Amino acid sequence: MGSTMPDAGDQSRLRQLNERAVLAGVRSAGEVRVAQIVEQSGLGRTAVEEVLASLVTRRWLVEESPAIRGRGRPARSYRFRAEAGYVVGLDIGAFSVRGVLTDLNGQTLVSRRQSVTPETPRLERLAAADEVVAACAREADADLWAVGVGTTGLVDAAGTVVRANAIPDWAGTDLAEYFGRSARLVVVDNDSQLAALAEQRRGGRGGTDMVFLHAGRRTGLALVLDGKLRRGAYGAAADMSALRGVAWEAALEHLHAVAPAEVPEMDKAERAFAAARAGDRAAVNAVRKYAKAMAVAAATAISIVDPRLLVLGGAFSQAADVLMEPLAAELDRLCPRVPQLRASSLGALCVALGAASLALDAVDEHLLARSRGPLPTLAAASLDSSQR
Repeated sequence: MGSTMPDAGDQSRLRQLNERAVLAGVRSAGEVRVAQIVEQSGLGRTAVEEVLASLVTRRWLVEESPAIRGRGRPARSYRFRAEAGYVVGLDIGAFSVRGVLTDLNGQTLVSRRQSVTPETPRLERLAAADEVVAACAREADADLWAVGVGTTGLVDAAGTVVRANAIPDWAGTDLAEYFGRSARLVVVDNDSQLAALAEQRRGGRGGTDMVFLHAGRRTGLALVLDGKLRRGAYGAAADMSALRGVAWEAALEHLHAVAPAEVPEMDKAERAFAAARAGDRAAVNAVRKYAKAMAVAAATAISIVDPRLLVLGGAFSQAADVLMEPLAAELDRLCPRVPQLRASSLGALCVALGAASLALDAVDEHLLARSRGPLPTLAAASLDSSQR
């Protein structure tokens, strides 16, 4: 008669699954007591306490000092060590390279920016990105676990830029390979896609169907449907940059034309928005012309997917007070049904924040979800961020 007892391999795998379940529960709860973990996980108290002790020993969790209230033994609570590791999200564009560093819970700790131009050579642009990553890491004294990279242009599944209209020598750049030389884990995607991801995760949009209009010195569109970012078969979902009828690149000239000649090109649009805000008639008219061009692309996407929400994001979302009204008027003229219109609060950091979210997803997928074997013991250097 065969034995019904699980063998050592099954027991080991069960312990690994239990510790990942407990770790995920503590991480999502913030700070949680043992009794709550038992209730949420469905495991016995003895099993939970064994897992908690192991995760504390290996520095994944911290046991917090309990508050003493009345008689009896105070309840123990645990929190996830979000400071155990960090990720950097990069936004590599035609005019700037931005970076944000977050902990493993996604809290932004540092942001950095370097200016570039569309004519900046590829190696210099990559060097600027390296310096942004290094500056973020130095500021936080951080152990980087992953780097997420957002970039203008079409990006394939392997992390190579396939097409980039905004940067002459950018097509063919293998960003995954380049950053993989120094980072343990690298993920890459298009900037507008990542801006939409950040809006979904950090802007409180959740599972809402959304068209994201990424407005700045470069323009893009992205879609979130059924609570998921839709990249399409080749990463080009909602990419209308090649359609001649969508003249959104030329539309920027309407804004530039009303800014004084001595204003640097990278600041002209912001100056035009400021003039429109002050009531300058020429600037108000320029903003309307710009909004009209943006509305053509947005209306096309709205007509196809019928979303509940259109979000104006990117650097120009900070001018929503003068841009949203003419945009709404044009959409009302073009669309049989106009969705709710909202402006993002993430501003120019939206792509970098989306890249950080993608990097955190990769950490979860590769380390916490798929990997077999026990979780490793983490470094003690960042055991308490207040001790740095």
